Amino acid sequence: MGGSSSNLQDKHVVIVGGGYAGTDLANRLKGKCKFTLIDPKDSFHHSVGALRAVVEKGYGNMTFIPYAPTYGESFKQGKVVSINATAKKVVLETGDEISYDYLVLATGTSGPFPAKVDLSVTDASQAIEMYNSYVDKINAAKDIVIIGGGPVGVELAGEIATDTKDKNITLIHSKSALIDNGTFNDKFKKRLREGLETLGVEILFEHKVSNLDELPTDGSARCTVQTDKGSTVEADIVFVCIGLKTNSSAYSEAFSGKLDEIGCLKVDEFLRVEGYTDVFAIGDCSAADGQAKMAFKAGTHVEVVVKNLQLQADEKDLKAYKPPSNIMFVPLGRNGGVAQIGNMVVGNFITKTAKSKGLFTSRFWDAMGQKMPTNSKKK
Repeated sequence: MGGSSSNLQDKHVVIVGGGYAGTDLANRLKGKCKFTLIDPKDSFHHSVGALRAVVEKGYGNMTFIPYAPTYGESFKQGKVVSINATAKKVVLETGDEISYDYLVLATGTSGPFPAKVDLSVTDASQAIEMYNSYVDKINAAKDIVIIGGGPVGVELAGEIATDTKDKNITLIHSKSALIDNGTFNDKFKKRLREGLETLGVEILFEHKVSNLDELPTDGSARCTVQTDKGSTVEADIVFVCIGLKTNSSAYSEAFSGKLDEIGCLKVDEFLRVEGYTDVFAIGDCSAADGQAKMAFKAGTHVEVVVKNLQLQADEKDLKAYKPPSNIMFVPLGRNGGVAQIGNMVVGNFITKTAKSKGLFTSRFWDAMGQKMPTNSKKK
C-alpha cells in the first residue's frame, strides 16, 4: 500500500465492540497495523442466524465464533467503562487502561432474546444452552405470541411456522404493514404479509400490547396478552421483538455532546465522531444512516474507515462515506422469504438461495478463519 500502509503500520487502533462492524474491521486490519479488539463476550455472535437457533437444536453452537483463535493477543475480553479522549486511552471495568492512536467505536445495539443475547451473558456456552432450551419450550408450546412486526418478529414467525406445523402463532404489530419503517415499498410489505399468512401465522395489525410489563417472556408460564383494541390472545410463550437500544455506555460520558436522540454517535462525512480526528464510529452505534440500522451497511462503514485510517496516517485527504442503496433479505423460514434490492422485490427462490438456507453462517466462520462445526444435534 506504499506510504500509507507503512505509516499506519506504526499506529495502534483500538476497536471497541466485536459485532459485525468490529470484527470486519479487525479482519481487514490484519497485517496493516497493530490493533486491539475489545468485547465483553468471549465469542462473536452471528445474530443473523440466531432465530433459527430456537427451532433447530444445536444451531446455536454454529452462531458463536470464539475470538481468541482468530485474533490471539489482539483480542482483549473486557468491558470498556470510560474513554479519556485527551489522553487517548480506554478504561476497562478491571481498571486496565489501553492507549490508542486511533479509536473505532463499534458497540452495536442490544435487544430482547432470541435476536440478541443479554449483555450480561459473556460466555458462549451459557448462551448456547439458552437457545437449546427454547427449542424444547417451543416444541412443548401450543400458542405462541410474537410482539413486533419488524424484521426480527417477521423472521421469527417464519422460522417457527416453517419448522413446527402444530402451533397457533399470532404476530401483534402496532403499524398497518410489516417492516413499515419508510424504507421499503408496498409490494415488499404485501409479499411479507402474504408469506406469513400462507404459513398460517395470524397477524393483528394496528394493535399495541397493553400489558407488556406483566407478561413472562421466558416461557415459564401461560399468560394472556392484551391489546389496546380490547383483543386478548392466550400464549404459552411470548417473544418480544421490539425495543433495540444503542450500546452507548462505553462512550456516553466522553462524547456526551455528540449523541443523537437514541444514543448513536454523530459523525462527519468521513465517519469520524464530530469534532475528533482520531475517533471513528461504525455500525449500529453510528448515526451515519440515521435510524436505518441494517447489517450490510456496517460493511460499507468498514470499507471507508479502513481506507481513512490509512489516508489519515499518511496525512492525505480522506474518503467520504456514501450510503448504499437499501437492500433487505427477510427469510420466512429456511425454505423461502422476500427481498427488496433497490426498488426490485423478489421472492422465495432468490431469498432462499441468498440467505434463508444458510443465513450466511458459514461465511462468517470463513471470515474469522475458522472451520464451522457441524450440527450433530440436528434431527
